[in-house]
Amino acid sequence: MMKKIVVVTLVAAGFSALAAEARANLFHIKRNKNKNEVHYAVRYDEKTCKPVEGDAVYGYWLNLEIGPNAYEPIGRFERIAYGISSQELQGDDLMVKLKAFPDRIIRVNFANAGGCKVTSHVAINGQEARLKHIYVFAEEGLIKPTVKYVDIIGNKAGAPVTERINR
Repeated sequence: MMKKIVVVTLVAAGFSALAAEARANLFHIKRNKNKNEVHYAVRYDEKTCKPVEGDAVYGYWLNLEIGPNAYEPIGRFERIAYGISSQELQGDDLMVKLKAFPDRIIRVNFANAGGCKVTSHVAINGQEARLKHIYVFAEEGLIKPTVKYVDIIGNKAGAPVTERINR
């Protein structure tokens, strides 16, 4: 009986400790293979408007083939294509590199102006724009798919911008 009370107390204390931690969705990857999407989010402290220490940005699957709220982590093998290779805090920005796009740095900005606002930005057609999503068109191969092109989609000053990268 005593153990249950201690466990409940620890769980309740754990929830209150996490209450200041928030999560913001940043962008996602769509594919022609199926409806499922890889989403990227960031954990941050609501009070300081700073990313949590460690791996603040993380990816997960939204399995739309199953339903609108079917989430699961990115698997070990899938991290090769959809994982994060690095994330580093520089001032108020978190600089993130995806394994699939190591030459494109995604800048996650934390602005504390009447509440924390988190946005992601990337170079699209040589100019920084707010990143909305990435679309990957691939053809199935014997061992692994072959990417034919990638579209990077965002907006700059309220206008949509897109860049196609042929592979």
